[in-house]
Amino acid sequence: MNEKDTHKVDIEERLERLEILLEKVLERISRLERILALNNDETARIASQLVVALALPAIEALEAARRVVAVTSSLEDPVSRSIVEVLADCEPLSISEITRRLRKLRGHASRTTVRKRLQILEKRGIVANIGTTARPLYTLTICIREDGEQNYE
Repeated sequence: MNEKDTHKVDIEERLERLEILLEKVLERISRLERILALNNDETARIASQLVVALALPAIEALEAARRVVAVTSSLEDPVSRSIVEVLADCEPLSISEITRRLRKLRGHASRTTVRKRLQILEKRGIVANIGTTARPLYTLTICIREDGEQNYE
């Protein structure tokens, strides 16, 4: 193989890699477009809060906000709504961690109040304890249902 042939192969490999990368970018854009098409003002507001308060990437925040809107339509209590927002990224969290994140989101939170609200939300089927009785870890039930298993994002 001479230098000209080697250069031609190198260019073809680079073009192939660029095509693959372009396909991935187009898939992500398509995914964002689908998410944005389903969003409303409430979803955008919640996503914005999650990005700022919990440092979630924008795409994850939009998906989490979509879950929040789906779940919180029946919730009147602002503390319970905020708990759902904190759990919307589908990461299982302890009561202490939920309380810490609520403080970032709302400015204040009581561990006792959080525990009580979690018990109410669990009875209503909105959250699930996937930990143990001694060390509860809470997540949204919608996160479990999306794939039939826990949906860690």
